[in-house]
Amino acid sequence: MHVRQVGDHTLTFIVSGKLWRNSLIMQDKETGSLWSHVTGECLDGEYKGTRLEMIPVVQTTWAEWSKAHPDTRVLKKSEEIKSSGYESYYADPEKTGLFRTIWLQDRLPGKSLVHGVLLGPHSLAVADGAVVVGKPVTAKMGDVTVRVSREPDGGLRAVRTDTGAELIVRTAYWFAWSTYFPRTEVVD
Repeated sequence: MHVRQVGDHTLTFIVSGKLWRNSLIMQDKETGSLWSHVTGECLDGEYKGTRLEMIPVVQTTWAEWSKAHPDTRVLKKSEEIKSSGYESYYADPEKTGLFRTIWLQDRLPGKSLVHGVLLGPHSLAVADGAVVVGKPVTAKMGDVTVRVSREPDGGLRAVRTDTGAELIVRTAYWFAWSTYFPRTEVVD
């Protein structure tokens, strides 16, 4: 998730309807600038070259979240959402963006959910099923060892073992992550 503050300006993001490297591009309503949701970088417009700050988030199920955080309050919408326009997209493993990529073929299925970590010029993709609660995995990112663990609420944490510094974990489909980071290390 990105902080929507750039300098003294708070931006409002909408879907642009455009793709960059097989991923949707955000657009800010204030200037029309186009932003990558994968990297947070402004690709075109007034803020071109600016990178939004990322903050850690947890993607989990309601069951896992409510078990770990029983005092959570929920805002319920007055009308039920009956379906999603993306249902067929999520269900079809062959729908993996417009631009097929060669590195998909030998590494992971395109619709595999991965948790990505960046450290300088190095990138890491951890397959969703590769790490379970109580059994962290480690991987080398250059000269640094990174430990990735799953929390009881289902979220993932990545920590440098040398300094204990926490790294941002970004969740994406493999086809999108690998398009941005084709030389990524993979833990599956």
